[in-house]
Amino acid sequence: MKEKASIYIFDANIFLTGLDFNIIEATIYTTPSIIEEVKVSKFEEKNRNILNKINVAIESKKLNLKIPQNEFIIKIREISKKTGDFNALSEADKELIALTLELKEKQGGDIKIYSNDYSIENVCSELGIPFSSLYKDGIASKIIWEIYCPQCKNIYKAEELNKVCEICGSKIRRRPKK
Repeated sequence: MKEKASIYIFDANIFLTGLDFNIIEATIYTTPSIIEEVKVSKFEEKNRNILNKINVAIESKKLNLKIPQNEFIIKIREISKKTGDFNALSEADKELIALTLELKEKQGGDIKIYSNDYSIENVCSELGIPFSSLYKDGIASKIIWEIYCPQCKNIYKAEELNKVCEICGSKIRRRPKK
């Protein structure tokens, strides 16, 4: 029986390191929305070489772009609310985790997501998805976040992160749940 190939899923911050795709033997996936994060206009000139590498990798089939199925995106939204990471993750981040979960469930094999984003790592930890970061330490253990107002101590739902407290007007934050 043939062993399934390794699959790596890359976040935007991994592309921004200027990584050379030719040294990676695994199949690489990401989502179109992650590539759009790399194309941010204020960094367009700075990222021109990175975008050229990405385009060559796509053309040579070294990098695969895939949009995850909606059922997986919905599942990631639910899990990220449970962990308190919902508003700390962009929609592109949620899609990336959803893609990883979809590939894990449908293709199996050795799948790992690469990101330097602690919230992505935290949700992946909750789902049992292997993750790794480049050039920095990843999270040491899973964190369940509590969303709260630092002034009046009112507790909120995960979706309220970074909004304004309805009681005192302070910015709503998160902290590890005790």
